[in-house]
Amino acid sequence: MIDTTYDVVILGGGPAGLAAAIAIRNRTQASVLVVERQAPGEERVGENCPPETMLLLKQLGIAKDFYQSGHETCPGYASVWGRADVGYNDFIVNPMGPSWRLNRQLFDKMLADNAEKCGARISWTTQFIDAQTQNEEDYPHTLYLAHTSHKNQIQVKARFVVDATGFKARFAHTRNIQKQVDDQLFAIVRFAQVKQGKGVKQIQLEATPEGWYYQALLPDSKVVSMIVTGKDSLYALREDHYLAFENALAATTFVGPSISKLQLESHSYLTCPIYSGLLPKAEEDNWIAIGDAALSFDPIAAQGIYKALSHGLMAADKVAAFFAKDRSYTSPFSEKVLQQYDIYCQNRAHVYGLERRWLNSEFWQQRSGDSRKQYGYI
Repeated sequence: MIDTTYDVVILGGGPAGLAAAIAIRNRTQASVLVVERQAPGEERVGENCPPETMLLLKQLGIAKDFYQSGHETCPGYASVWGRADVGYNDFIVNPMGPSWRLNRQLFDKMLADNAEKCGARISWTTQFIDAQTQNEEDYPHTLYLAHTSHKNQIQVKARFVVDATGFKARFAHTRNIQKQVDDQLFAIVRFAQVKQGKGVKQIQLEATPEGWYYQALLPDSKVVSMIVTGKDSLYALREDHYLAFENALAATTFVGPSISKLQLESHSYLTCPIYSGLLPKAEEDNWIAIGDAALSFDPIAAQGIYKALSHGLMAADKVAAFFAKDRSYTSPFSEKVLQQYDIYCQNRAHVYGLERRWLNSEFWQQRSGDSRKQYGYI
């Protein structure tokens, strides 16, 4: 049973929400509820994190658990991008060490286990439906939740809310705040088990006229393959139970031949929308939006997990000051989010601008020049 009142309710049990739960409980005695729509262990996209992630795991106090969870280092990237031959970007010279290829299920379990060990409560398979806020009350936020199986609504009151609901920023929407979207793409992701063969440890990228392909060998004898493309190509690639995607992947000049050396089984597919976007207001006195709820990145940035963990730590700073009634505290979070998004847009424009081979392709035409084009709002 879920209690009816909590000091902090975190909406979303991905890396951002769970990192926030750990950091808040490390810093305060606040009662914390994490609400997560998925069941534990479900497949999630995002299996690579940069070397700097280790600093965040140390701040959360879980670096030792990370090292013992079976993740593997990644020596770098191999890519066909902007030219026909393969280029390499190695992490061997990075003073922070290597990048990491995650066993994502074990990574998520590590975060959840540590959140519960710290004293947070996690309610799995529970959806956030709506919220009402009356700021004059001791528990100003009334949250309406429902179990995904029976849909019976539950009311929970909170003093503070952390919106970690992903790119749709569902709690912020109840505050009449919509996310500005500068670009929308789609990803088709295939997970497969490696039955026989040995793949390369580098992450592989290949640009094509219709988008770009990504491939990574995972620690649990799996391989993930992905195309990032536009809406027009998406429907064609999903035809015949993703057979068109399989054929397009096999037809690439670099990624396809590499994966053809592996014997695969147990294929599963996901289709995901990808937004580049920013929440105009990511916090008020008694709530904060973090991770993809605050700003959403194209996976070419490879910053999703790092961003999630860093935002969880920053959310804990705000929550700790809130419960300490520290009137001198001024949150740096909103300014930090704006800076992160500006840097992301500049870097994304640079990376896409490197590919000049298909100037007549609609995909590459739409991503040339300034990344901030205000596609719309969600």
